[in-house]
This record gives sequence, C-alpha cells and structure tokens, in this order.
Amino acid sequence: MYGVILAGGSGTRFWPISREQNPKQLQKIVGPETMIQNTVRRLLPLIPVEKLYLVTNHRQATETLRQLDSYGFFSDHLIAEPSSKNTAIAIGLAAKLLIAKDADAVMGVFPADHVVANSEVFIKALQKAETLAKKNYLVTLGISPTRPETGFGYIKRGAETDGVAGAYQAERFTEKPDLPTAKQYLEHANYFWNCGVFVWKASTILEELRRYAENIYSQLETIAGCLRRSKEKPGYMELNEKGGDLFSSLPGLSIDYAVMENSSRVVIIPAEFGWNDVGAWNALDDVSEKDSDGNIVSGNVLAQDCKNSIIRGHGRLIAALGLKDTVVVDSPDALLVCAKERSQDVKKLVEVINADGRPEGKQFSAAEKPWGSYTVLDSGPSYLLKRIEVLPGEVLSLQSHQHRSEHWTVVSGSAQVVRGDETFQLKANDSITIPEKTKHRLGNSGADPLVIIEIQFGNRLDENDIARFEDRYGRC
Repeated sequence: MYGVILAGGSGTRFWPISREQNPKQLQKIVGPETMIQNTVRRLLPLIPVEKLYLVTNHRQATETLRQLDSYGFFSDHLIAEPSSKNTAIAIGLAAKLLIAKDADAVMGVFPADHVVANSEVFIKALQKAETLAKKNYLVTLGISPTRPETGFGYIKRGAETDGVAGAYQAERFTEKPDLPTAKQYLEHANYFWNCGVFVWKASTILEELRRYAENIYSQLETIAGCLRRSKEKPGYMELNEKGGDLFSSLPGLSIDYAVMENSSRVVIIPAEFGWNDVGAWNALDDVSEKDSDGNIVSGNVLAQDCKNSIIRGHGRLIAALGLKDTVVVDSPDALLVCAKERSQDVKKLVEVINADGRPEGKQFSAAEKPWGSYTVLDSGPSYLLKRIEVLPGEVLSLQSHQHRSEHWTVVSGSAQVVRGDETFQLKANDSITIPEKTKHRLGNSGADPLVIIEIQFGNRLDENDIARFEDRYGRC
C-alpha cells in the first residue's frame, strides 16, 4: 500500500497556536511531536517511508519537509499546491502519479491532523481495507458516534458486503447534519462518523472521478505533466505557471462530494481505534491528561482554584485564578481567552481579525525560512527589532531595501556579510550597518548556528520591501 497524506488545512480553530502560514498539522497540539509527525510515525509499521506521499499548500512545504526530515521522508514525494482546492484534485493528482509508477497501486488517504489512540487496531483496519480495495471497492473507515456532532460527515451502512465479514455497503452520506438529525443518528447503530480515511486502488478512484467529476479528471494528466522540482532546498514538486493556472481554475470539491456520495463501489468498515479529529481547543478534553480538577495545563502556567479549563503557556508566566470551563492560550504575539463551549467560534474570531487587517490572524511574529528563521522582538513607527538565526552553510539572498537601513550585531556564530563591493567576516559582538538601497547579503560561514540581532530603521518596515538579485532558493 502507498500512503497519501493530505496536509493542506489551515486549522484556524486552534488560533493562536495554528495560523494560515503555520497551521495545525505543523503544531504540537497533542504530545511531544507535531500532528504531521504523529501521522507519519503511525503509518510506518504498514507503509514504508519510500511509499509515503504528501500534498500540502506551497506556503507550508519547506517547514513540512523540515519536520519530516528525521523520518527519511523523500522531498520529491511532497506535492505543493498553488492554492487550496479541497481534496478531490489532490487525491486525483496523487493517484495519477502512483499509477504511473505501479498500475496496481493501492493507496490509503489520510488526514495529517487527526489523533489515533490505538495504532495497532488502526493498522489492522487498514489491512482489511487493502484486501477490499484490491477487489475494486472504495473503502472508508467509519467511527461509531459518541455524541450528536454537527461538524462531522455521517455514513449510513447498508447490507454486509458479500464474502467479507465486518464490511458493509455505504447506503448514504450526510455532510454535517443539523442537531436534531445528529441526535437521531446517535440513536441508530447503523450511522457512523466519516473520519476521512480512505483506501482504494489508484485506478479505481480515477475511474470514479472520470464518471462523476469529469471536469476534474479530464485535467489531471495535464496538471501532472506540469509538475517540476522546486528550486527550494530540499526540492519538492510544484506546478509550473501553466499547471498552477489550470489547477487554480478547477472547482474546489471534496472527494466525498465529487465521488463517494455518488459511487456504488463504496464500502464502510466500522473500526474503533480511538479516533479524534481534534477540531477545536475543547477537543483536548478527550485526548489529553488532566489534573485532579479537570484542567489541561502546559507551559509556564500557575493555576489556582481553576476547574475544567485549558491553560497553555508559552514563554511568559500565565497566572490563572478561579477560572472554570475556560480556554487560555498564549503565544509570543497573541493571547486567546474564551469560554470552552465557544471553542468552535474561534474560527469566526480569526475571520474578524483578518478582516481588520491584523497580521496576527495569518502569521506569527516568528517565521521559518529555508535558511533558518526570524522572530520579531519589538517594533515602533520607524523601527523593527528582529532576532535572526541562520543555519550552518546557509545564506540569505543578495538583496536591497528602498525604504530602510539595517544594523546587525552578531550574538553567536560566524557571519559572512557582503555589503556593496566589500566582504566582511564578523564574530560575536561585531556589528555592521547596511544603508538603504545598498546590495547586501548575510551568510553563516561557521559550523554552528549564526544568531544576530537586526534593527531596521525607516518609514516602511515590511517583508515586501525586498529586491532580490541572487537567491539559491529561487525567489528572485
């Protein structure tokens, strides 16, 4: 079996930890690893890393590869989408790539940001699903509902599949029912949550896309032919301009709507492996350890007389007194405080933040870059203070700024600085000033990380005021 991990979500309900440019699947929401790392680790007993593929947004490609490097994930097995178009196109494109390698390829499709408590049961369910997939079924795993959930899709099971115990024909799909309907489903044993895990032959899903979503299917071969290795390091697969335009012009359909609700080949396998989609902060109640008062507390937190609350600190101390059923989540540049019962509405809150043009809605004050990272420490009307870390052997682009000057002080490591026609070697406590409109470049010439403090001065202090002349990451 091949594995295709879908990792294009934004996870705005987990703001301020998850944001558009560094979403939920890349965060440590449950446990010491990020959610995408947990997903890969969970699959490796069944699917070797050389058979794993991943589809994500181009903005998250570099950080995703960084997080999966320790697993030996192949960088050219990551497909970077130019825009978000739901799951049907992503799955169809992955199927096209796999069938070109293996005409009989069976592919499992997995969300990148779910929790599975019992991996052994999960793997056994996938093995049963693979057997059915080889018979040209479209297999989905169903979870018995434990509450009337209006945020999930439901599947009604029909008759048992001939010759396969524990597998049933899918009789009907219902996407996010209202509360009275969800309560009715809870009373009947033949309704299951759709957990978004699918297993099928690549050839079978392509046949069904051709039958039920021909407008998408007809363009998949052209799009696949437009894939190329990116200039980023390490190189992932991205679309050229023609492919990107075509991809973005297609309808954004889920695979459920495009195929599963229409196909007569769909089979459901009920399976209980401790699944949770961890869709909002209050979902941590089901998957995290609690103290004697029902609190989930992590980070630099002092909580007294609090009950049934989620309190997550970052660097500074969070002192909480007398809270009940409350969510408090701190980050370097934003703090969330909300009633636990309103956790689902955090998404609406982020929409308001974005509508107000506040940068905290989409991006962190800290940003990962292919050469390292930077963190905004302070800012004012005419200055910006950053901490910049450059990885060993890495170098920023040769660039200039029209509206600002920069002053660098080396904190640790060895810096090689190009300023105009001059080259400087700097060590800890050395400083240099870069005037506006001057070509310059910063590189790490040592074996250890380079850390510098940068102070920008000017009347325009944003990431758009960069003119690049040379860049090893293809950003000119």
